[in-house]
Amino acid sequence: MPLDTEHLLRRELHNELHARPSLYFDGNTDVWHVAIVGEDRPPPVPTDLPGLEQVATTGQGNHGIGRLGEGRIKWEAHTEFLTLTFVVPASSLSPGEAPQAFAACVRHIDGKVISAVRVLVRDEKEGQRLEKPQGDFVASKVGGGDGEVHSNFRLNDSGFVEFRLFNRNLNAYRTGRMVRRLLEIETYRMMALLSLPMARETVTRLSMFDRRLELLIAHMRSATKVDKALLSEVTKLSSEVLNFSALARQRFGATKAYADIVASRLLELREERVEQRQRIGTFIDRRFQPAIRSVHAAGRRLDELGERVSLAGDLLRTTVQVQLEDQNASLLTSMEERARVQVHIQQAVEGFSVIAITYYTVGLAKICLENISELGIDPHIAKLAVLGAIPLVLLAVWRTVRHVRKSIGGHGEMQMAHASTVLPLPTERTDEHRPHT
Repeated sequence: MPLDTEHLLRRELHNELHARPSLYFDGNTDVWHVAIVGEDRPPPVPTDLPGLEQVATTGQGNHGIGRLGEGRIKWEAHTEFLTLTFVVPASSLSPGEAPQAFAACVRHIDGKVISAVRVLVRDEKEGQRLEKPQGDFVASKVGGGDGEVHSNFRLNDSGFVEFRLFNRNLNAYRTGRMVRRLLEIETYRMMALLSLPMARETVTRLSMFDRRLELLIAHMRSATKVDKALLSEVTKLSSEVLNFSALARQRFGATKAYADIVASRLLELREERVEQRQRIGTFIDRRFQPAIRSVHAAGRRLDELGERVSLAGDLLRTTVQVQLEDQNASLLTSMEERARVQVHIQQAVEGFSVIAITYYTVGLAKICLENISELGIDPHIAKLAVLGAIPLVLLAVWRTVRHVRKSIGGHGEMQMAHASTVLPLPTERTDEHRPHT
């Protein structure tokens, strides 16, 4: 059936299953393995490796296997490091020293060796018994008892950690996979421990951050008013904690991933106890896991410090908000007092206005009545009319001023009512929308 509608990433994602092929071999074999890290990024794959004889590459050349001298070499480009694995028959090697072709290939890579492992694979088939190492070696039966691994996890004179795999009933495929698990245990164990210096630095920095935070909290507790210096110091401490946390969390996250791979590979060994020997998994759990727990503890303390700094910042912002609300309340109180004084002044001015308007109105009436007296009206009657008009004018002016003031107040209330219909004022929330306490 033609797959005209397959996803663009289908084949790339499917080929991930075969991106890292294993080296399969049998017989007495020596396996040399190194992991190299770069300064800021993983070292690039040497350009001469894809050009080897009998080469097969995957992942656009990032992984491959080819023939180098008397053996075969495999390279793998990982996220942070590059690994080289060289497999050669045991009979063609000088004891203790890496093959020259492999050593030359390692020297051409721009980076630093973080892990170096040598696995000696020896057959015990057909009832042949080989001499097992003595001393402080740890050992485990692996693969359901079909193999036995010994190691003291110490660096030899050449700087390699040696594993000795005694093969009883492992075929070439199982031997290759078993050796790969041993190499990955040591490689990922070392990569996981890369964060140990960062964890120690984190503990030191945490002590400094804790002291600064305690001083800030004590100052906030004793200060009656939050000043700009305190706010600036809290902001500075928060930024420093966030920047350091971003660097540390990246390293701590990688450590967790590497430690999980180590634990997974130990389970895949299917260990069984060798008489009078400590198991490899037990040895690693007792020597390796405490360092990983220290890293996790440093990460947790860093998270807790970040939360405490965040809470201190929230408390400081709440304090500033309360101070602003107090200032606003004082301002509103002063404005209310000023408005009350203005109302009193306005009422006094209105009283004087009524008197003044009455005075001028009576004056105009007096002039009019005096002129009317020339028409033959008794001037005494005109004077009495002026006197009688004073209370009437005063009452009319007062009622007019009062009516005008009520009209202005009623117009303002109508505007406020109209504004409340357009933008309703917030009301008290019901229990349905009230936050739980």
